[in-house]
Amino acid sequence: MEIYQRIVSICEKTRHRAENLLKNKVDKKAATYTVIICTIIAIGFMLTAGKAYEAQLNGKVLAVVKHQDEFTEAIEDVKKEVQTLYGHEFLVPNDIEWVETKAKKQALTDKEAIINNIKRLLDMKVKAIAIVIDGTEVAFVRDELTADAILGEVKNLFADKEMEYNYIGFNEKVELKEVGVNLADVKNKEEVFQLMTKGTDEVKSHEVASGESAWIIAQRYNLSIEDIAAANPNINPERLQIGQEISLVVPKPYVTVVTKEYIELVETIPFETEHVETESLYKGDKKITVQGEEGKKEIKGYLVKENGVFTQQEIIEEIILQEPTTRVIAEGVKERPATVATGSFIRPTRGTLTSGFGTRWGRRHEGIDIGASTGTPITSADAGRVSFAGMQGAYGNLVIIDHENGYQTYYAHASKLLVKKGDRVFKGQEIAKVGSTGRSTGPHLHFEVRKNGVPTNPLQFVKY
Repeated sequence: MEIYQRIVSICEKTRHRAENLLKNKVDKKAATYTVIICTIIAIGFMLTAGKAYEAQLNGKVLAVVKHQDEFTEAIEDVKKEVQTLYGHEFLVPNDIEWVETKAKKQALTDKEAIINNIKRLLDMKVKAIAIVIDGTEVAFVRDELTADAILGEVKNLFADKEMEYNYIGFNEKVELKEVGVNLADVKNKEEVFQLMTKGTDEVKSHEVASGESAWIIAQRYNLSIEDIAAANPNINPERLQIGQEISLVVPKPYVTVVTKEYIELVETIPFETEHVETESLYKGDKKITVQGEEGKKEIKGYLVKENGVFTQQEIIEEIILQEPTTRVIAEGVKERPATVATGSFIRPTRGTLTSGFGTRWGRRHEGIDIGASTGTPITSADAGRVSFAGMQGAYGNLVIIDHENGYQTYYAHASKLLVKKGDRVFKGQEIAKVGSTGRSTGPHLHFEVRKNGVPTNPLQFVKY
């Protein structure tokens, strides 16, 4: 058609020129002959040129053929070649246009030229399967069987082979779609598996040298220890071996593998605590009047993991086996008399710690010694009742106060006692004077704290 149009165009120009010559009465004979010759040439071409067809794609001519079957045969030859060499199906565009034209035999496109045009103009498009994740085409593989195999291996990477799962799938929307792509874009199974699980097809590794630790390697490549561990799930970062090759590519997988495992288990139900006020207790005092008891419930549901890590329980049924019992704590609101213990201790005298609690000179020292001048005031560490006041062996002058809450305090070696047995004393009340009576090497206070009769280190309660 293109050749025919060129000939007609030339003849039209020539005829117009001849007509102008006739109008201007210049060489009428030559002009007349020119018109006649152009007309004969055009008619001759139309009589000798046969009916033909142009195969066009995006305005470009792929072939001029006598019959459309000739183009189809060339396409089939290309398909066979691609299938044989690459194992892929050649994809024929569905937007090829057919335009009827006129063409001489020598203007027709032979089969070899058609094949070359197809390869050149179609960029060797092949049929492939796209793995589409959340609407994005991530990778292209040969066929659906290969794509399914890759997705199956990705799932198995985070699934326990000995576990029976009720569901294995992906958090993301994963689809398979048939597409036409350049042959070079089609990847093999190993390449796509690497891409899916690591988020990149980059391969970067390091061979462990003598003296290198995971921390040193991480610092060298601007990574963290966690990055090294994530890039090498089968390697213990704390036990690297010389010559061992470790990956430096931190995985950012395209998909999240979700597994659901059916479970039936019994869990405890924590009890609640209720606080009630009572006039039977002093302010600051508390007493448990009802012991709390945990309940029990049976749970049926699914244990959900993402990439092998537990994320949540999906509960489908919950049965209460035993209701919990609320714990009740009574809190006192009655004003506390000054002579009732507060439950905390203050320092019994001023001075310097000269001996601690524990073994001393091969004997057990059941209190602490506080060095001070003779006559320094000794005060009650907390309120309570004097249960003893007098001389007692190595203690010398001794005051014992029962704080009526399980605690007793001892004040020994006093030079003078200011209270007697049965007296009630308030916290901070002066009860004696520092001295050196009993077995003593100088003026000081020997101070003991006993809980239910057992000596306890006083420095747990007061600081010196």
